[in-house]
Amino acid sequence: MHVDEAVRTSLAEIRAHKLRSALTLVGIVLGTTALVVMVSVIGGLADAVEKGLADLGYDGVIIVVPREAENPIERKKQGYSRGLRRADGAIIERGREVIEEAAPVVGLGDETARVNGRTLKITVEGVTPAWGRIRNRDAETGRYLVERDVETRATVALLGHTLKEDVFGSEEAVGREILIRGVRFRIVGVLRHLGTNQVNDDEMRRDNSKVYIPLTTAQEYFLGEDTVHAWAFQADPLELEHAQGEVEDLMRRSHRGITDFKIENIGEELLRIRGQVDELVRNWRVVLASIAGISLLVGGIGIFSVMQISIGERTYEIGLRKAMGATDPEIFGQFLVESVSLSLVGGMLGAALGYGITLLAGTAFEDGLPVSPAGLLLAAVFAIVIGLGAGVYPALRASRLHPVDAIRAA
Repeated sequence: MHVDEAVRTSLAEIRAHKLRSALTLVGIVLGTTALVVMVSVIGGLADAVEKGLADLGYDGVIIVVPREAENPIERKKQGYSRGLRRADGAIIERGREVIEEAAPVVGLGDETARVNGRTLKITVEGVTPAWGRIRNRDAETGRYLVERDVETRATVALLGHTLKEDVFGSEEAVGREILIRGVRFRIVGVLRHLGTNQVNDDEMRRDNSKVYIPLTTAQEYFLGEDTVHAWAFQADPLELEHAQGEVEDLMRRSHRGITDFKIENIGEELLRIRGQVDELVRNWRVVLASIAGISLLVGGIGIFSVMQISIGERTYEIGLRKAMGATDPEIFGQFLVESVSLSLVGGMLGAALGYGITLLAGTAFEDGLPVSPAGLLLAAVFAIVIGLGAGVYPALRASRLHPVDAIRAA
């Protein structure tokens, strides 16, 4: 018997015993559904969380903020240090080895701004191009700040994505003006949206609503001095311990031995969070894989039982075909193909159901949730494997029936 004839026969058997076939396929359908959903949703969730963590902008980052010296002797000599300044950068650049990049920032707090005919309270920060690279901040439209903006104290500004949407809506913001404390700034870019539905903390929401201007412009027009409010340093995440020591040495050198600053190794904390997320994802994979495995095992047992029953019902047919010249391999192949076909039908139904559930779950993801090709492939592979495993013994039993005994038994 050819493969296509065996497939046709197996489909006819499914149609002839609809209820039995439906009950048999439940395990395969549920198992393959779980596989498709597991691979797609867990993979999509892991990607969304990873994007959210990347948007935090703290990979390998160490932040330095000002504080009063704690050592009594250093406190008496506090006046020798001028605190955090942009000028710290000269010593940092000459002495850094593990540190890859360093950038200062000035936080101006809430400023009254006039933009697109509206008066708003907007948080303003003075930053540099290096700050954008360290904190993973990119322009969605227009451009980010460049070194020339800092060198020339240019009156240009970047808008956070949410601020742009709130103020301009669908209108183009690049090229428009924003008035802050009487100073006109030309908008040169809009930052991409930060965060996802899965990772979206208060800081990212604030960053989405800020205005960013060149650091030197903020110092000249709003501070009138070289003071900065924080320094950000970036290093290889595997070198954070050494980088922290280097940061402390360089800042102490720049501040004449006064420890009037605090080091926050946020990169290490983020590494710990990533480890927890990875462990959580692994645990979910194990749980869902177990559910899928049990369902597939139940489905395989169901197919095994149905094939055994089918052989008992078709003993006369098997004996007659053997009497007419059918060989043992042909009988074996027929029933094995029928088993695999039955399993594949369940696999296709499960894949279709999994596809629908995945699309429904995708509404919780900002960028949707594509169905994983790997999940569909796994569903097909497991359906074939279960069909083969469940059909081998019944097919072998059918192929070994003696034609005279089979006809008499019927």
